[in-house]
Amino acid sequence: MSYAIVLYALLAVWAALLALGFAFGRLDAKRMHRIPRANKQLSSAILVVCALIWWRAGAAGTPLAGYAALVFFGMAFSFLGDVIMAELLPLPQHVLFGMGVFGVAHVLYVVGYLRLGEVLGLPGGTARAAVLTAFYLLVVPLWWTFVRSPRKPAVLNYASLAYALLIAAMAGLAMSLALQEPRFVPLALGAVLFVVSDLFLGHRLFQGGHFLLIGDLVWMTYIVGQLLIVFSTATALRLS
Repeated sequence: MSYAIVLYALLAVWAALLALGFAFGRLDAKRMHRIPRANKQLSSAILVVCALIWWRAGAAGTPLAGYAALVFFGMAFSFLGDVIMAELLPLPQHVLFGMGVFGVAHVLYVVGYLRLGEVLGLPGGTARAAVLTAFYLLVVPLWWTFVRSPRKPAVLNYASLAYALLIAAMAGLAMSLALQEPRFVPLALGAVLFVVSDLFLGHRLFQGGHFLLIGDLVWMTYIVGQLLIVFSTATALRLS
């Protein structure tokens, strides 16, 4: 596969941006970040390109083309969300807009996981419902404890709850695929890392939670999670 060389090269650049950014970046005044913002945005953009390659070069003409397309658009909306959350666009409510854009990304991932299960004959059934219920029972108390804030406008709290329910569905569906096919464990891990990242981010944005390098922790759990989601197309292609 000729496109594999391009993917390996992109992954090398992706890893270098994060590793060198952390090693040589300067700690900001709030002691939350070492990795420069440009490195973070570029690492996200690289995953958009990787998802595009998996769609147009890897899965094109196969039954998994639809799944690969949904992953690509999910990653593309996630990149837009990264740009918004970094306040690179002049929006009045970057947190609210960011949650909305990431919400679209999660809807695309949810539809993608459902389609992936259909193509590979992994319908889920009762097991899927049980896993989803478990994730809702886990995520809602976490949201209540670490994100919900009476100091924030009600619209932001309601939006964050809706977002929490959506990301729980995304992670739950990924986990149900992994329970049926163990080779999707990296996909499930990626989805769970996404949940962990958003939990830390929500805690910081809504309750003012702060500790050394929390910004880099949020980013690393998020971007590694996205990497595992994007490259789940490779696993799906091997199984099809």
